[in-house]
Amino acid sequence: MLILILLGGAALLYLIQRILYKKFWNRGLDLSVRFDQRSVTEGGEGTLTEVLTNRSFLPLPFVHAKFMVGNGLVFMEKDNIKTSDQNYKNDIFSILFYQRITRRLPFTCEKRGYYTVDSADIVTSDLFYSVRMVAPFPQSAALYVYPKHADISDLEQPLRKIIGEMTARTFVYPDPFEFKGLRDYTISDPMNTINWKATARTGSLTVNTFNSTTQKRVVLLLDVEDETLIHHWRLHEESIRIAAALAYRFLSEGTPVRIVTNGKDCETQKTVPVLSANGPAEIEDVYRTLARIDINQNPEEFYPLIRREMEDPSFRTAGYILIASCMKKELTDAMTDLATEAASLYIAPLHQNMPSRFEGSELLPVFRREVEGRA
Repeated sequence: MLILILLGGAALLYLIQRILYKKFWNRGLDLSVRFDQRSVTEGGEGTLTEVLTNRSFLPLPFVHAKFMVGNGLVFMEKDNIKTSDQNYKNDIFSILFYQRITRRLPFTCEKRGYYTVDSADIVTSDLFYSVRMVAPFPQSAALYVYPKHADISDLEQPLRKIIGEMTARTFVYPDPFEFKGLRDYTISDPMNTINWKATARTGSLTVNTFNSTTQKRVVLLLDVEDETLIHHWRLHEESIRIAAALAYRFLSEGTPVRIVTNGKDCETQKTVPVLSANGPAEIEDVYRTLARIDINQNPEEFYPLIRREMEDPSFRTAGYILIASCMKKELTDAMTDLATEAASLYIAPLHQNMPSRFEGSELLPVFRREVEGRA
């Protein structure tokens, strides 16, 4: 009889706890995943923090906390992590009622990029492991891994030359947006400078005059397209590092920088919009833009972007630096045309066994940048 009572009591206890767990197990339960830093430079270290909180009266003896994050982050502790196309983390907790558990997971940033944790799942069971319970927990963790700076010390002379040419051209070509005044028409004036309202008022042809601008600006043309079906990701990563170093150098000196790229944003899957930065305070915007470029997405051809630059009335007073391993004829032709009217430079990251199929010219010097690896 005693055995039957004990068995009945155990069965009743089992049923009660099963009902309680199925109904209340996730009441007051929370899982938070966050990065302790907003940004880290490529090659640096960071920390990801997990916080599991149980504000319920029910203990959870066995909890799986699961989430995934990009495999460019290398976690120092390899337990409970599987790495393939992503890092798949599966941590195991045992948490009592009204308890909070915090774990910090250090990692190294091996690859530039924008890393997010959008969701995490909890898988648990009741005291007797008789029922499996799952719940998602939305997250908003995000980390920028900025590209490290490439060494551009060997480019100092051509960079000084391009600044000098820009300075000289600002006094040759007036800024069409800097109105100075009116004067009488001469036979050498183009027709589009005639002020027809002033002409009608005075009875003689009158033209607009403009001030020369002294504001220099550098346009970084960042091309991440492949010339063949082979994906040269190392060359594109080096191109991005060169762009980061050049942007920092010019912005530190107070020279405005524009970045034009055909790279696509890792979140929107659209071509990255043209970015303009005017001073050192905006270098973070440049780094974030470069971090978000996904070189695994197929970019559009770059040469139309160069042609579009030449439609800007003030393009002659800017300095253009093309960073590209691609040497398609359409690209080199467009850049050659640009170089006939604006200060220009071509930086070509290439592997040692890759020939340079475009030699450049006096107006468009080509600087080869050797990158480790082979095509």
